[in-house]
Amino acid sequence: MTRFSLLTATALASFAAAGCFNPYAGLFDPAAMQAQQAQVMADAQAQNDAQILAQLEESRAAVKASPGDMNAARVLAQRVGACFILGLVDRKKIDGEAAIAEVDAALEEATKKNPDQKAEALASKGILFLHAKRNAEALPTLEASMAARPTVFACVPLLKELDDAGRSGEVVGHCKKARPAVRDDEERYTLLDSCLQHAHGGTAEKGLAWAGQADIDFYNQTTDEIVQEKAARRAEQEAHSAQMRADFDASRRRSEEERAARAGAGSAGGGGSTYSLRLHNSCSRTIKLFFGDNPKFGSGTRTSLGSNTTSSYSGGGPKTVWIVDERDQGISSFVASGSQSMQITSSCAGFSTY
Repeated sequence: MTRFSLLTATALASFAAAGCFNPYAGLFDPAAMQAQQAQVMADAQAQNDAQILAQLEESRAAVKASPGDMNAARVLAQRVGACFILGLVDRKKIDGEAAIAEVDAALEEATKKNPDQKAEALASKGILFLHAKRNAEALPTLEASMAARPTVFACVPLLKELDDAGRSGEVVGHCKKARPAVRDDEERYTLLDSCLQHAHGGTAEKGLAWAGQADIDFYNQTTDEIVQEKAARRAEQEAHSAQMRADFDASRRRSEEERAARAGAGSAGGGGSTYSLRLHNSCSRTIKLFFGDNPKFGSGTRTSLGSNTTSSYSGGGPKTVWIVDERDQGISSFVASGSQSMQITSSCAGFSTY
């Protein structure tokens, strides 16, 4: 059974849903923007709650259909734990204590039918106690799991509980017991990292001496790779944030240009309240165009102009005219006002007079 898969899926669902709102809506109205964000978050939470509850009912049905099935009982424990972690218990969506009792009964029945999996059942129960903040019960339950059969699944959370209880001197002993149970590199690194942290062993060379040089070299190499990956992700996020700020500033400048153009038209007697544009495409391919404030998020008119062709456009103005790519990202723009003749340059990425 994969660990944390439910939590990963629900977290992604929450972030994906929360990222759908239009960041330009209510741009100059902070109260409106805050209200929109609050509503989006509330909708995302309601959707997420419904998904978790549906999964919980699915697990309950599986346990009922197959009494004594260890995998079904452990999945039920995982999903009840998610209800604690994601706040459904606090929001009174389910009765937490009753759900724990339900899991306990399912695990007990599964252990009777699968005595060789007692360690896994106790580990699932101990981790559920942690999610429910019943740490006093979690620690002895995880110790019992390790006594039944050492596993990384039980050992890693147990190490933190021992450390928090002032019993860090017992950490290395449990690490030595769990090390032979490691199944892959992910478990290997997770165990070594937890052992080093909760035994307060200092450097890997000192704190992991019990594990041997091969594990020390593996730990140091993997740590370096993780640090490099985090740095690369941080640089990517910073570049994305910088681009978002640049897009925001460009959108604001265009809005200011349009307001200034409208103000100028009004002072000139209203002659510029419309635009008449003759546009030629000097690019070697058809170009997608957008007439409006923001091609990615705003409303407006979409059209295209074939290579080496000319077309005329008119309407209420001023109007921002964009060259856009296949993802509707703006490449270049200008504000059409009054009567103008412009061309799309041969580079296909800009405008010039014609």
